[in-house]
Amino acid sequence: MAEPNVLVKVENLKQYFPIKRGLLQRVVGHIKAVDGVSFDIYEGETLGLVGESGCGKTTTSRAILQLYRPTAGKVYMEGRDLTAMQGEELRQMRTRMQIIFQNPYSSLNPRMTVGRILTEPMQVHGVAKGKEAQERVAELLHLVGMNPYFVNRFPAEFSGGQRQRIGIARALTVNPSFIICDEPISSLDVSIQAQIVNLLKKLQRELGLTYLFISHDLSMVRFISNRMAVMYLGKIVELAPSEEIVTTPLHPYTQALWSAAPIPDPEIEESRERIVLEGDVPSPANPPKGCRFHTRCPQAMDICRQEEPLLQELQPGHWVACHRYGN
Repeated sequence: MAEPNVLVKVENLKQYFPIKRGLLQRVVGHIKAVDGVSFDIYEGETLGLVGESGCGKTTTSRAILQLYRPTAGKVYMEGRDLTAMQGEELRQMRTRMQIIFQNPYSSLNPRMTVGRILTEPMQVHGVAKGKEAQERVAELLHLVGMNPYFVNRFPAEFSGGQRQRIGIARALTVNPSFIICDEPISSLDVSIQAQIVNLLKKLQRELGLTYLFISHDLSMVRFISNRMAVMYLGKIVELAPSEEIVTTPLHPYTQALWSAAPIPDPEIEESRERIVLEGDVPSPANPPKGCRFHTRCPQAMDICRQEEPLLQELQPGHWVACHRYGN
């Protein structure tokens, strides 16, 4: 089988935010939101990114797109280093990568009509204008399952699910090859969530898109993604094919996450063992020494408190950062 092409390559990505205090706003420390993350995203696949709130998922996505300029590390898109780009060169690359935001209520300008929301990116990037842009808007609305006659309406006239469809259409206006879906279903009704995920899968098949899908909903990530990366406190602790992570999770944190996810089968749900984690997630401003999960890990050893485990490939395509499996 041919090796899949790497579309996006992330190498040792770090994103630190300064903590400032006092009248002179001196820097007294850093919030290590993302601290040495590396992974590849293959052409045409969906990589799911999961983890608790505050673990660095959204910050990772914004650093990949250069909405935050990374503190350290490299991000390659189609073999080109985004972190080395500035100005016009980076602006041109933005047509290749887009984002669907979490909240459709705040990500659309309430003063702009749907037509204007969708034509503006085309005009900014010189993709289309005039009648061609209008035709493209009608085509995009049809593509996301909305009536093209809605072009003169404002976002306030739509439901959350319809607004998210407009957000998806906006991401497609500049013909990207890579789209980051930043929890695109978390603020929607459960009845609408499946519709949006099915739409994303349909668009991926038809347009050959590549996704980084960020979500708290593990069952939804399992459904949409080919591979899954599990994040904890700014680090990736496990990365493997989605089905493998579900059936044989290796890292204690991944095992705890899956034990908390509900299963729609009362017999299995009743018989399985819950792993309840003690305490709270430590502060990213002062992460624990050694393995960051050791303060809550039910299987922690002495070495976990001293040395940070390396992300290593235990089986083909299955990476884990845990001292239980040796180095």
